[in-house]
Amino acid sequence: MAYSTYSSTDSPSNYQPSHSQPSVLELAQRGNFRAIAHWLNSILVAQGIHIQAEAPRAGCLKIMVNLQQTSRSARSPKARQRLVRHICYRLWTLNSAEIREVRILGRMAGQRDILWRQSVRLSATTTPGINRLRKARQSAKSPAQKRFQLLRSFLLNRFALAGFIFCYWLMYLDATGHQVEQPTIAATPTQPTTEEPQAATPAIALAPQKTQTLDFAVPRQFSGQIIHEATPPAGAEKVIALTFDDGPWENTTEQVLDILKQNNIKATFYMVGQAVQAHPEIAKKVVETGHAIGNHTWRHLMDDMDELTAAEEMGNAARLIYQTTGVRTALMRPPGGNLTGSLVPYSQKKGYSINMWSADSSDYYLSTPLIIDNVLSNAKPGGIVLMHDGGGDRSQTVEALPQIISSLQKQGYKFVTVPELMQLQAKWQAMTTPTPIKEVPVTPAPIATPSP
Repeated sequence: MAYSTYSSTDSPSNYQPSHSQPSVLELAQRGNFRAIAHWLNSILVAQGIHIQAEAPRAGCLKIMVNLQQTSRSARSPKARQRLVRHICYRLWTLNSAEIREVRILGRMAGQRDILWRQSVRLSATTTPGINRLRKARQSAKSPAQKRFQLLRSFLLNRFALAGFIFCYWLMYLDATGHQVEQPTIAATPTQPTTEEPQAATPAIALAPQKTQTLDFAVPRQFSGQIIHEATPPAGAEKVIALTFDDGPWENTTEQVLDILKQNNIKATFYMVGQAVQAHPEIAKKVVETGHAIGNHTWRHLMDDMDELTAAEEMGNAARLIYQTTGVRTALMRPPGGNLTGSLVPYSQKKGYSINMWSADSSDYYLSTPLIIDNVLSNAKPGGIVLMHDGGGDRSQTVEALPQIISSLQKQGYKFVTVPELMQLQAKWQAMTTPTPIKEVPVTPAPIATPSP
């Protein structure tokens, strides 16, 4: 992932050179992320914190916070929250209309692993003099207008209180079991048996009758486990899994399916419930063309969530996926790869396999050449590649995909789905684990007594 820091020669693309060079603060107000990084670093340098920034899409700012080993924010959740609030407050004071969403990620300086992440939506920007203008307008109001305004506020407050009580009552019903839950996924055994596998028993409302119900279960040893990649033994076939997040998406998902079909490749799609609701026919097409699917929650919330929210996110998505495609899946991927909060523990309790990745394409903000380079430079046998078919403009992903497939095929890779990859891993583990030798007790032969 490439980040840039501010240089005095940087200027917005729409800025025309003039006799006066804009200041760093002026560039930051215009949304120049290099200027924002330079400005924040000038504030935080005394705390031993270095900031890197980028703009993955319009209105969104991504900030990487590089922490020193001695920084309290690397260890204390309270210090981390204070740092996040401090950064967001500074961004708010910029009064920039170009910054609406902020993603802040923390890591130790010189390391790649993310320690924590926080997503923030900035409120309305500040407007100098607005309080003075508001006071002037209030002083100009007549007594009758003030009485009407007071009565209106009183009634609105009562309606708001009634609405709050009603919503709280609904949440109480949900929390006490009146809402249907997601199905408990039954894991397949690691060794084939002659008996029919026991079907997963749904705890949800019955879906419409379908001619076939697909069950993307996982080997028993991977149920509840966090999987980044498989580990093939020496001499094993080179396999790799392509995965796509945040769909189904209009146009993009179907373009990805066409490319995969042309190359006779099966992939794994982690679907967002709201996207399935918006594009049910595309979700059906993914399954009908033989690809595996996983649960990517209902709303794709990247922040930490409590167990009740996790149950709603997973259960609602699982229910709609089943009703739309006839698929029960034991695969899930947390949005943004966030492993904190209650989402992952809840999913583990329900028997899901938590599927991460070993190669991040970063296709949600990079151009085609960099997407290709990210995948090829991080590809490995048994690896899982993260890409996106939804969540925004994915034209760069569609353009990069044929070249990624062609290059990996030339390197001798075979493409599999994530369930197939885990089945291979179970097979490899069984081959490398020695079978214990069962000792058979030996009964000594009776000793013949010589005759007199």
